[in-house]
Amino acid sequence: MYHWLPGAVADNGTVVTANRRLARVLQQEYAARQVAEGVLAWRPPAIKAWPDWLDTLLEEAAGQESLPTRINHHHSMLLWDRCLRKELDGEVVGATNLVRLARDAWQRLADWDIGIREIARHAQSRDHKAFAAAAGRYAALLDGRNWVDEAGLASRVCQLLGAGRIRVSGRYTFAGFDRSKPIVDRVRQFLLDQGCVIDVAPPRAATTSQLHAYDNADAELRAAGAWARDRLEEGPGKRIGIVVNGLERDAERMAGLVREGLIPGYRLSQELPASALNVSFGRRLAAYPAVSTAILWLRWLTRELGANDVCHLLRSPLIGVGPIEGRARLELRVRGMPDRKWSAAMVTAALRGKEEAPDAADWLQRAAALTHARRSMPETASPADWAIRFNDALRAAGWPGVETLDSGDFQLINRWRDLLNDLARMDLVCPRMSIDAALNQLDSMATEAVFQPEADITQVHLLGPLEASGLEFDALWLAGVTTAEWPAHGNPSVLVSRRLQEQNGMPDAVPDDTVEYARNLLAHLCAAAPEVVCSYPRSVDDAEQLPSALLATCEHALGEGPADPGWHAAKLFCDVDIVVVDDRVPAIRTAERLTGGAATLQNQLTDPATAFIGGRLGVRTLDVQASGLAPLLRGNLVHDALYQLYFERPSRDQVAAWKDSDDRISSAVDFAFSKHERQADDVLRSLLALERSRVGGLLGEFLAIDVERGRFQVVDVERKVELAESGVGIELRIDRVDRLEDGRLVIIDYKTGAEKKLLDSTGAPREVQLVAYACAIEEPVAALALANVDSRVVGFQGAGEGFRALDDWDGQLAAWKDLVREACHRIAAGDVRINKRQSIEEARSLNLLTRFTELRNEW
Repeated sequence: MYHWLPGAVADNGTVVTANRRLARVLQQEYAARQVAEGVLAWRPPAIKAWPDWLDTLLEEAAGQESLPTRINHHHSMLLWDRCLRKELDGEVVGATNLVRLARDAWQRLADWDIGIREIARHAQSRDHKAFAAAAGRYAALLDGRNWVDEAGLASRVCQLLGAGRIRVSGRYTFAGFDRSKPIVDRVRQFLLDQGCVIDVAPPRAATTSQLHAYDNADAELRAAGAWARDRLEEGPGKRIGIVVNGLERDAERMAGLVREGLIPGYRLSQELPASALNVSFGRRLAAYPAVSTAILWLRWLTRELGANDVCHLLRSPLIGVGPIEGRARLELRVRGMPDRKWSAAMVTAALRGKEEAPDAADWLQRAAALTHARRSMPETASPADWAIRFNDALRAAGWPGVETLDSGDFQLINRWRDLLNDLARMDLVCPRMSIDAALNQLDSMATEAVFQPEADITQVHLLGPLEASGLEFDALWLAGVTTAEWPAHGNPSVLVSRRLQEQNGMPDAVPDDTVEYARNLLAHLCAAAPEVVCSYPRSVDDAEQLPSALLATCEHALGEGPADPGWHAAKLFCDVDIVVVDDRVPAIRTAERLTGGAATLQNQLTDPATAFIGGRLGVRTLDVQASGLAPLLRGNLVHDALYQLYFERPSRDQVAAWKDSDDRISSAVDFAFSKHERQADDVLRSLLALERSRVGGLLGEFLAIDVERGRFQVVDVERKVELAESGVGIELRIDRVDRLEDGRLVIIDYKTGAEKKLLDSTGAPREVQLVAYACAIEEPVAALALANVDSRVVGFQGAGEGFRALDDWDGQLAAWKDLVREACHRIAAGDVRINKRQSIEEARSLNLLTRFTELRNEW
């Protein structure tokens, strides 16, 4: 490979590459050759990517005191943002995309050596004129401050070469430049004028490739992975390339398909062989959870966060210490509150003292520290000062957690710190900024930056066509070579006159240019290895596909292509015998307590698997964060008000004496609402005021109905009891217990949603909650009742003394208690059957654990 490389770097020769990937590969190739020849030490060869080489020339220029200051990509983006906003009077929709388009257009104009006057003279539309004016502002800024950006490097180097301030000599070899650019040709001419020898890395001789078709793109990529595995088995030292057009659109999914063919069953492995395949396209830095969480925590310094964001920070292991069980319970509390904007101070005030777990207390302390840091922030500071403050805030948060970092995570954290350093360097173009501006800048930089951790040396590379330009392989597979992708759609600049682009032969200005470039690129790729395979899918999204007509320029041999290996796990489960393992539910332990209360017993009667998952495993489904007042909160407000109303355990006569007293009702409502109103904003406070009026009215209606019953004495509210049966222990809480004149008890449970009935049409209990309460109380029970307290209905649904009369009440209650005892016995016996008569909607929340949908299909 690269047979021309030794001669190119001999006698201090320099190799200039079109991109940094090619420069890195050539450096590795040179080092491998030296090691193979037994050389123990050598001088690094002069192999540099085009922008890095220009930087080197600029640094070597004579008269350094008058040289321009180099600004980086982030500086350039900020300056373009300023210029565009000034030109458009600050009204910019999609500012980030517009800035990116403007910078890319500026770079392309610089590559084709087109000046500001030409841009302005050819401007036709409003967008063209706005860009020309903004470009004039940008150029004036650079000239006035004696700055130079990456786009202007080549032009400035040409000026210095022409003035004799840069002296060059020797041989220069240019590699990977598939598209000729006027500015590159201009630099080469200056080198020739100074007596340098200019070479171009020669392409490899054309080879005969194979062309294969597959049913779809998934099958095609899996087959490419299997083909790469076969090539490696033939020769472990081979360098294999798989080139896919459009890789940047869905790199993760495409890489997964290639890996499935390369390493069958890798998805089932405990250790994912990430280094087995090198993917050229990384992810945006802001897309990594560690970085997005860091930015979200820093955002809390400047603004309030929504409930979903606060929940994300609560359950993230990247903040504070682990484990996070206590924080998970705090998250459930937040989800039960109205969705609103939370400051760190509001969260700590609302949650502090409610959770004793160490991890929860630690998190709340870190949130309180963030509040303190927020109060000490200045209005403006230098970017370097903000970078230090942001780093300190993250360290105080415990970011990135306490887990040991693997190589990829370690590189990611270092890349984040580099980004903070880049923010600190922004003081060159912006000496002071507000904290919001600094955070917006940091967020924008993280969104722009692409990060890919360096893996161990790999032999299989998944690349896009441009990344593969100039590279050589032992074997190469070109996937997706369809008419729709080759040539790809042209991408002329929308901010520059099309006529100007056509006159100067700029990229994609005319369709012929797009086709010709794609043809040349495809020809170079087809000659990049002695063995080349081209492939295409017969259909994409149900649309029929044809092989690209550009393949006619390459010689192809038709034959049977490598087969699609399919999904390894699917074949595994079809080809092997499945052994049923005796994995029974463990017996109830002596000190074990079930969670979920009476709902666990009810689930045992209707769907035992749900009872096991919720009662013994402690799994809970998360409530959806509601806008306004959530149903759960509205129910809790009514419960709390009723608790306070009957807290003094009044008799029926006492209730009758003050049922018309507004003070009693107001006091109960105040008790229920005050803790929520303390942390309420204006909108929530208005909603709570409306809810106050509703709950107050409901309490008045309920008192009027309550006194119509016979004589009673309230003996307990929110009474905690424990049901112990068959070794099963469940903690229960009864809303209210009344005592009748004969000494027997009435158990009451409040219901605040749609009307609930205690008994069905056959006289059997719909739910066993009240029956479970009766089992846990040793005293005689005269009645069970549901108290519906809702805007739709206020009243009792009960059975027994004072409610629906039943023949042989004691016998009926004893039979119902037997249902509860049987449920406890089945729980203790490990009954985890699945109710196949339930609907998919009912089973959906636990479908991942029960596999209900799969079992239902089998039934």
